[in-house]
Amino acid sequence: MDRKGICTLLDQAQVEYQEHEDNVVVVLPGEKRLKTNCIFIPQQGTFRVEAFICRKVEEAHEEVYKLLLQANWRSLGVHYTLDHNNDIYLVGQFPDSTTADDIQRILGQVLERADADFNRILERGFASSIRHEWAWRLSRGEPTFNLAAFAHLKPSEAEVSLLAPPPGSKLASDIHNPREDEPEDKPQEDKPQDEKPQP
Repeated sequence: MDRKGICTLLDQAQVEYQEHEDNVVVVLPGEKRLKTNCIFIPQQGTFRVEAFICRKVEEAHEEVYKLLLQANWRSLGVHYTLDHNNDIYLVGQFPDSTTADDIQRILGQVLERADADFNRILERGFASSIRHEWAWRLSRGEPTFNLAAFAHLKPSEAEVSLLAPPPGSKLASDIHNPREDEPEDKPQEDKPQDEKPQP
């Protein structure tokens, strides 16, 4: 399916989108993951959907990958995978026979998975970074409302000075953003098309 065919499908499904080079991008608003870019990539006889979820996890890899594989068991049409950096994506491959109703189901599945799993991935795969960010914000009197979902990772007063990262350190708030050299709204050309998360 070419880009024009994808745009026609999205128009029929009454979905707003933006054209970006050869691809089409749909922005899905959520509650836990506030924005997920869903990229439609034209291919011969099919089209591919990719949605960046978060960067490579820093810890508890086995636990996170188990979570992703169990989520794949429940998913319809899309599944979790890793790119060559081990960043986490939702992906799916769909035929030219896909309908406007199918588009609604695909987008609904991406949004459901991204919103349901995002915080669960972060609290496992970035627990230490989140605790450090808690400490950094508390030590500087910065707002902590965006860490409310991770209140169980909040350090004690005695731990704050020990955990607060030095100036210039990367904070946990960066982990849901794509890498600077790999923008979220552009697919990675050398990403394996059938790569699966490895436990």
